[in-house]
Amino acid sequence: MKPQAKSYLITAFMGALLLAGCATGPAGTQAQTSASNRVLAAYEVPDLLAQAAPAVSQSLDKNLPDDVADADRQRLRDVVFEAYNPQTLQADVAENLREQASSTGNQQALVVAAEQLDTPLATKMIGLESTTGQANFAQDFKAFVNEPATARRKERLRQIDALAQDMQIIELQTGFNVTLLEAMIRGRNAASAPEYQVDQPRIDQMVSETRNNIEGKLEQRVPLMLLYVYRDVSDAELQSYVQLQDRPELVWTNQALKTAIIDALSSAGERVAENFQKAS
Repeated sequence: MKPQAKSYLITAFMGALLLAGCATGPAGTQAQTSASNRVLAAYEVPDLLAQAAPAVSQSLDKNLPDDVADADRQRLRDVVFEAYNPQTLQADVAENLREQASSTGNQQALVVAAEQLDTPLATKMIGLESTTGQANFAQDFKAFVNEPATARRKERLRQIDALAQDMQIIELQTGFNVTLLEAMIRGRNAASAPEYQVDQPRIDQMVSETRNNIEGKLEQRVPLMLLYVYRDVSDAELQSYVQLQDRPELVWTNQALKTAIIDALSSAGERVAENFQKAS
């Protein structure tokens, strides 16, 4: 599954200091709820989560054995879309994000990230993602990649490598794909006769091979995509953006959101097989 045009996958978290004490007591609880929801909305996480059910369902349609009855196929589709209900996933991710902030003492970092998403620089950088959804993106991107590697371009790519690492883009995209693959396999097993089921060692092997394959491709592609979408951003703006991303509270928020998303998808994947067996 390729990096998405409008999602967290090629965006970044920003941060700025707020007044101390705003994340404590009753007001702190409200602030945490607001912050988690605003982070998800700002980075189009709902759009990312909405892709899960169609991706798993389509993969199952292609990989189920031919002898699986039409009624079972439909029931499995229904179970998939129920398990990956976007609203349920969003609530799970937001709650997980708040729980991580609370358990690690990073409530303020979460509020900081949500607040700074409204800054002009963050809005500009996030808005540049839309270019990946344009009709001529692939052609223009290819031409851009083939341009000579000037000293300025090399320096910007070095900065973007660090930016991509701080944003956890490759880790999230890899985890997203691998988690959905594993859910598809377990859903297939639940609907298939014993002779068609995949055993655990083979599942582990498939997951490992897929993870390595996706990571390798994304390590090459993501920095170049970011270099392209930020091509008209000034050197000063890019440097400021990289510096903000490298702040400890931003690094924490990136990691926490990645964990929250993958955990929510993993739990949904477990529900697919369980609910299908209950409905059988």
